[in-house]
Amino acid sequence: MSILNPWAYTQTQFNDGKFLKATRNEYQLVNQKFYQSKKNPDDKGVTLNLLIIHDDMDYGVDKNGRKRDNNVLNTFEVTVLNGQSEVPFKKGEKVSLVGFIPEKSYVIGFDLLLRFRDVKKAGDLNGKN
Repeated sequence: MSILNPWAYTQTQFNDGKFLKATRNEYQLVNQKFYQSKKNPDDKGVTLNLLIIHDDMDYGVDKNGRKRDNNVLNTFEVTVLNGQSEVPFKKGEKVSLVGFIPEKSYVIGFDLLLRFRDVKKAGDLNGKN
């Protein structure tokens, strides 16, 4: 007999280091909107829709032997829990993510709920805007 309800003992994690390295942690800002958690109202910030500019990951080949496509020009959402109602960047500007928060990020099936502490202008070595 197999274990019943194995989901109670498993977890799926997002490898932020691998993702940030493959994408060079540089994205184009598409849009932003205010975010506040319904479960924990102290968790507030901005949900960003970002366009992936680079993707250096080799995804191998599919079952038919064709090379799998990368994520360049795909968009994804990420929530920055910095307590602000907006970020000081305009649509089209290049940004980088700062401080992945694994305990507030989730992978559900193929859906990613990613939380970061902040966002900065791409190429800014000081870490803040």
